[in-house]
Amino acid sequence: MTRRLPRWAWALALASAAGATSPEILGGHEGWLDRMGGGIRELGMGNTGTASEEAMPAAFWNPAILPFNRQTAVGVGADVRSLQRNGGYAGVQGRVAANMGFGVGLLNRGDWNVPAYDADEKPLGTARPQALGSYLGLGVKSSRSNSFGAAVQWYSYDLDLGGGTGNVNVIGIFNLGWYKRWGNDLKTAVVVRNLGLNADLSADFDQTTLTNEDAQGFERTASDFMPKTLVAAVFYTSHAFGKTLDLSAEALDYQLKRELYSSDANFHTQALRLGADWHVTDQLNARAGMDQGNVSAGFGFAFPWGRRKLIFDYAIVAERGFLTINPFAVGFRATL
Repeated sequence: MTRRLPRWAWALALASAAGATSPEILGGHEGWLDRMGGGIRELGMGNTGTASEEAMPAAFWNPAILPFNRQTAVGVGADVRSLQRNGGYAGVQGRVAANMGFGVGLLNRGDWNVPAYDADEKPLGTARPQALGSYLGLGVKSSRSNSFGAAVQWYSYDLDLGGGTGNVNVIGIFNLGWYKRWGNDLKTAVVVRNLGLNADLSADFDQTTLTNEDAQGFERTASDFMPKTLVAAVFYTSHAFGKTLDLSAEALDYQLKRELYSSDANFHTQALRLGADWHVTDQLNARAGMDQGNVSAGFGFAFPWGRRKLIFDYAIVAERGFLTINPFAVGFRATL
């Protein structure tokens, strides 16, 4: 014998279904430049750099670590992947006062060869879309072991379709960071990325959609936003086989809605990053990591350069269950 639900239960179920939301897809939102990260050392460690004092560029990863850079450091790197994808970074950072650090960082991602078509599916040639993020970061110590930082971002995206179609150019996106040393072995950090100057702290931008005669009275721009990103990170120094072993972990939450905070779980996507850096010798480091299904490995080698250090970084990335193997990521870092 089966029981029938009362009418009020059916009404409640229908109301709940009507108010339900579908899960948002992270890949459908801007901000992919941030999500891919920057730095070759960090790439080899699963894109973990938020709680590492060696992170480059720190203005992107966490501006709060800038006051802990005792020497001025510079770095450059390039990352070439399958399907004609390319990327790179450059940065310079260091102390500007006893309790203050400053840094500049650049991130680039793009494609070399993307076939372009018009509305009638006629070939227009080859497009070379490129995205560039520029970061100015400042960090201040509140104590010998605690610091806060902020960075302002200028983001530009050129789809290379002519007439500015699809292009984005926005200045005034902010990242806020906190960093804490709990001793020689344990460090923690929290960063909030992609904040804007409005009531919802949303990083809004306009994107060109139609130009010239294609517009025909329609809107020429569309408004969109970059998802707010919350990162909580831990960096722990241990030992393995008598050698120093640095372990890092980062938990990320992307909010896929404009409002200040959304309590709807369908508008949030979580991710996890893990990394390890084993100090094999004074000159050689071996690395491994995992970033949202992508597995990475790499090494760093320090060349003698007088009193300074010149470090060569290498990383290899296997994406999405080893569907593609990308062995071309190299970079150099130096202390001045």
